[in-house]
Amino acid sequence: MRAFVFAVVLVALCASLLGACGDDDGGGGEGEQATVRVQDTAGVPSAFLEYGVEEGFFKDRQLDVQVTPSQGGATVVPAVIAGDTDIGGSNLVSVLLAQSKDVPVEIVAPGTFVRGTREQDFSAILVPGDSDIRSPKDLEGKTLAVNTLKNVAELTAKASLAKQGVDVSTIELAEVDFPDMNGALAQGRVDAAFQIEPFVSLGLKEGHRIVDRPYVGTKPGLQIGCYFTSERYQAENEDVVERFQQGLADTAEAIERNPAAFRKFLPEASEIPPPAAENAVLPTWKAENDQASLDLTEELMDRYGVAQ
Repeated sequence: MRAFVFAVVLVALCASLLGACGDDDGGGGEGEQATVRVQDTAGVPSAFLEYGVEEGFFKDRQLDVQVTPSQGGATVVPAVIAGDTDIGGSNLVSVLLAQSKDVPVEIVAPGTFVRGTREQDFSAILVPGDSDIRSPKDLEGKTLAVNTLKNVAELTAKASLAKQGVDVSTIELAEVDFPDMNGALAQGRVDAAFQIEPFVSLGLKEGHRIVDRPYVGTKPGLQIGCYFTSERYQAENEDVVERFQQGLADTAEAIERNPAAFRKFLPEASEIPPPAAENAVLPTWKAENDQASLDLTEELMDRYGVAQ
């Protein structure tokens, strides 16, 4: 399983590469120009950073932020530990899992949040339009696609469904990449799929149906993502990290104030086509971490064995 390999790789990297981490820090003393290499999940999350760069919010803080889209936290955590990137964007679960394995990483800023109502949730469990699955309870004994095992999708799917009386121990999970899930549903390879935007909107257009909104179902306003760095980079670049936090906050405020401008920018910074960018339910971003979300995520990781 990818999650097992992820944990093994993290421990190995930590042991063999820790001494080299932070050697290429991009320079920049307090208030000076600095280069910051950042990886974040391809799509809306990486576009968020690109938008901040485009609008000059990081430049205003004397930072040259270089954004590289990634496949998710399972690849970004090792890159941060190896010193291949300075700051990573990830879902909370991947970073908390790394910390539970004594990998020296530190959360420095929040990433994506879900909003407060089901209609504003950018996640969904989809089923084919002609499926006999009509309610969350009908998912018992069925196969659910998630992008990665032992991650935020598995965690929130189980938490949301369990709150609705579903015996989640009967659900079989299958790893399928987000772009491939709608096709897997149409071909009958899985019974249901945990999707995020823009694939939720694309799936609905293809005729699939929503049976649950797991992020809001877990907790309205749940913090999904975060930015993190190695403990060494944080200790050696406190001023750079602080200025990066300020640039993130400026970007979040700008998008909240004018989401239409960000939607227009999305196709330029990602492979999201304009119609999907226009219709997709967007996450929100905030300036501060939500401690209640961090505590709940850790509790759910213990409950469902994700931290083991």
